[in-house]
Amino acid sequence: MMKNLKIILPLLFSIPFLMMIAIGCSDSNSIDEETPDPDLYKLGAFTDNSVTITAYANAPLAVGYNEIYLDARDNHVPVQNAQFRFLPMMHMEAHSHASPFENPETARDHVHNLYAAWVIFTMPSGMMGTWELQLSAENPANPGIEATGIIPVEVEASTRVKTFMTDNQTRYVLTWIEPASPKVGLNDLKISLHKRESMMSFPPVTNAVFDFEPWMPSMDHGSSNNVHPVHESHGFYKGKVNFNMTGDWELRFNIEIDGEDAGLHVFKLDF
Repeated sequence: MMKNLKIILPLLFSIPFLMMIAIGCSDSNSIDEETPDPDLYKLGAFTDNSVTITAYANAPLAVGYNEIYLDARDNHVPVQNAQFRFLPMMHMEAHSHASPFENPETARDHVHNLYAAWVIFTMPSGMMGTWELQLSAENPANPGIEATGIIPVEVEASTRVKTFMTDNQTRYVLTWIEPASPKVGLNDLKISLHKRESMMSFPPVTNAVFDFEPWMPSMDHGSSNNVHPVHESHGFYKGKVNFNMTGDWELRFNIEIDGEDAGLHVFKLDF
């Protein structure tokens, strides 16, 4: 009996130690294998040179402003300070073109622990053409080696983008971003304006002047306490819109760019 106790007691004392080792290993792996916010919508992924790049969004993509979140993992280990290149591309029968976008920062964000970017899709997927995200990332721990690939994406139709041409034959992209879900009362108003320099280049317009008015066609009246949108940064303009009742509304924007009248542009909504 004493002989058996001499064998069993050391084993009993070693179990907590072994459990601590196992827990420590498990915690380490859980950090490396941490998954993004489950509420995010996965767009797709590819693997190249041992690096897997995955793209997410808040919801299925639609014409207009979309936040894109990117993850890079080298052999399943999250890459820190990844160097991304990002390009949304629409392939049509006769040609291809990009759209306004912004590359992600080199640091992961504090919300999803992913690399945040955005894109403004100017038309839906369908008979006219198909969209894809062209992506590449470099792991600073392995300089000179890039992961490069394509993620095809579907883009639903919406009425949140207006493309127009001025008298001097310059094309622009006007995007209504907020309010995303209008409500009765004062709402934040956010729009963006980009110039189409070429099929691949859409720099922000930072000096536009907006004369803004919400209008209710069925009741033939507008509302008070609205604030004309003014430039905040990178082609994004912020103001206020007041809806004093539910129903059919129009967001009417008279635009002036570099002293030139760029016309009246109207977004329609009903809530």
